[in-house]
Amino acid sequence: MSDPKTDAASGAHAIAPAWSDVTALGDTSYRLRLGGAFGSGWLARLCRGLANQRISIERAHAMRAPNDAWNVELHVECLDGAAPVSGLPLLQLVAADAPESGPLELERYQLVASAAHGGTLQLTIEAEDTLGLLGSLLAQLANLDLYPIEMHIETRNGRAEDQLWLYTDQAPLPTAEQQQALEKALDAALCKS
Repeated sequence: MSDPKTDAASGAHAIAPAWSDVTALGDTSYRLRLGGAFGSGWLARLCRGLANQRISIERAHAMRAPNDAWNVELHVECLDGAAPVSGLPLLQLVAADAPESGPLELERYQLVASAAHGGTLQLTIEAEDTLGLLGSLLAQLANLDLYPIEMHIETRNGRAEDQLWLYTDQAPLPTAEQQQALEKALDAALCKS
């Protein structure tokens, strides 16, 4: 992975150009790695774009560094009819138009204030894993001007168990109004059984 280079004149960290890398892990499984400075909502665009290509995210870790550079690793599985992963324009998916939010069904969630990353909302969800689940969640968050600064995504036995630390570009910390709007959206997404 590329490390940011230091600008000798200012001592500041310059961000290396955006990059992506694809590694085959099996016949239908791949590791995707990306890095660089990406604008708000880019993760939603990437995840929705992958779902549109019938590529399921099984595991992921993403984190934004203090210099605004992202370091991302996704483990994906190609479903029947999936586009060839090696030919996907990942950086173009990141820069695509803002995606529509698809349906979102959750079994449970927890939302708490966290001191991580200077103050964030920590969201933990559990749901039956479906194609596009993460992209739909991220698109709904982006509609509220909330974005993950770090996320851990794990799918086990068809169940998604995801943790996201959310921030906003609008203020230093997510507002009480944003938290209430998010809770309302999450409550509406809970499966009624």
